[in-house]
Amino acid sequence: MMIKKSLIVFLFIASVLTAKAQEASKCEEAIAAFETVVKSGNYDEALGGLKDLVKECPKADEKLYMLAEVAYVYKIESAQDKKSRQEFIDGLFALYDNYNKNFPAAKNRNAIKKAQLQYDQKLESEDKIFEAFDRAFTQQSHDFTGYKELEAYYSLYLKRFESGKANISTADFMSKFGDVSAQVIYAKNKILAKKSALLVKKETEPLTEEEKEFLASAKNDLDALTAVGENVDRLSSKHFRCEGLEEFYTAKFEKNKENADWLEALVNVMFLNRCYNSAVLEKGAHTLYELRPSVQSAFNMANIALRKNNTQEAVMYFDKAAQMEKNPEERADINYKIAGVFRNTDKAKAKEYTFKVMKDNPKDARPYIFLAEMYSSVTRECDVTEFERKALLWLAIDTAKKAEGVDPKYKRTVDSMVQGYEKRLPTADEMKEAGKRKGDEIKYGCWINETVTLPKIK
Repeated sequence: MMIKKSLIVFLFIASVLTAKAQEASKCEEAIAAFETVVKSGNYDEALGGLKDLVKECPKADEKLYMLAEVAYVYKIESAQDKKSRQEFIDGLFALYDNYNKNFPAAKNRNAIKKAQLQYDQKLESEDKIFEAFDRAFTQQSHDFTGYKELEAYYSLYLKRFESGKANISTADFMSKFGDVSAQVIYAKNKILAKKSALLVKKETEPLTEEEKEFLASAKNDLDALTAVGENVDRLSSKHFRCEGLEEFYTAKFEKNKENADWLEALVNVMFLNRCYNSAVLEKGAHTLYELRPSVQSAFNMANIALRKNNTQEAVMYFDKAAQMEKNPEERADINYKIAGVFRNTDKAKAKEYTFKVMKDNPKDARPYIFLAEMYSSVTRECDVTEFERKALLWLAIDTAKKAEGVDPKYKRTVDSMVQGYEKRLPTADEMKEAGKRKGDEIKYGCWINETVTLPKIK
């Protein structure tokens, strides 16, 4: 039934074009009918009528070329033999040429797509494919944002550098590495900005199908770009050390100090290469935070402060990151980090932040494990007797068991903790010597601020 319907639509396209192709309204009707055929998945019928449609209505609507591209890409990917695949590739390349010819001012990615297809299908020499990518990267940097093309382009560049045949200097290599790293960040931020805008729009009005598809694929695209950025660094890091990175980014800093994507790349690269003591890392992180305050830029500042043992400043930036973080689970992770910072310096604060973790992520077992360990390791800081210190182990046991209730996969951890605590519990003789018995309460002040009811000791 669907095939019959699409065939009727296809015949309608032909009749429309025959009637009066140059009339704008007729072209609009024909392209609308063509869209119906493409969206029905009948790509053979669509491509069968494409030649006449492009011939008669070449400048009517960019949508014609975008729809035809969908059909060609599908046919290339599903082609059963090399000959038919090449025919569809040739058709797609011709489509791109017609698109560029008839819409020269259009902001499309045809040159990038063509280079990527040549790379995927090994249609040209690596040198020619690299040149195509390089032109696109230079001339269309704002559109050079796909993870596939970024990875392919840098892979070809790195191969040229490592072979020595292209006579690429170390300085030029560092420059290209910096440019691609910054481009990855730019691509990620472009997706994040659009995603954020669509989520806001979603609250007040319905999204188009295209917008829904974008949101559905955003996470995977972001993850892929992150992987590309890390891979670029991993493959390149053997060619430079922290000193080289420091020198490179210092030399480029003034020129790029207002380019947030470049600064973010600087920070990422220095962290990935463990250049923690770098002056340009600290300078770049601070400038980035001032230029574009975000969860990540605040988190970077906090980690730098931690490495300098400046816990007060670290907590300040962690707090700022938590305040900006809208995802409760992500915010819980930040607050858990803060609890860890305070663990040995301010246990009351540490406990306060574990409660924030529990509130934001009730399924997180870590804060219960954290608190249990704190209760079990009290020494003399809260002015408790030896019996009271041991009695706290009952609170540690109860708290640890809550972790298992929240997340069963912690059962083995909890069982091990409880077994260790039970060996250190007060004995019946110790309870008698302390003048205590079953049902008595011990109220703890200090950072603990809890009450333990003594059980019967066997």
